[in-house]
Amino acid sequence: MTDILTPALFDVLISPRWADQDSMGHINHVQYFRYLEEARVQWMANTGFGMGQGKELSGMIVAAIGLNFRKEWHHDKRLRAKAWVAHIGNSSFRLLQRLYSEDGSELVAEGEITLVCIDRQHRPAPIGDSERAQLHECTLS
Repeated sequence: MTDILTPALFDVLISPRWADQDSMGHINHVQYFRYLEEARVQWMANTGFGMGQGKELSGMIVAAIGLNFRKEWHHDKRLRAKAWVAHIGNSSFRLLQRLYSEDGSELVAEGEITLVCIDRQHRPAPIGDSERAQLHECTLS
């Protein structure tokens, strides 16, 4: 099902918890946003992207987010969170995010998020050269 040939910006395994289920026995829709956030935070922690580190850029904020739910999921099956860059602007970028079955054969949810890089005063800040290069490596054509 992973039909995208461009390398993913991140590829993180997520283990849904029993408490993530709703009264119907499947993962509650809100949890999918949390899973993708967890994957993005792991990516940022692993790469230092948008983490400040003494530079002008101090972080990122979510400007827009949306998901389309493709398949019901349950707590005892892991998910694979992946993302690719759909667009790069001056201070913002948009990611295509997807949640798959662990083996990648089933698409569970997909959508986009727009992130804005901010400075220490929480104003939009230009994406740095090294961060821009990292994003370009995973940009969809």
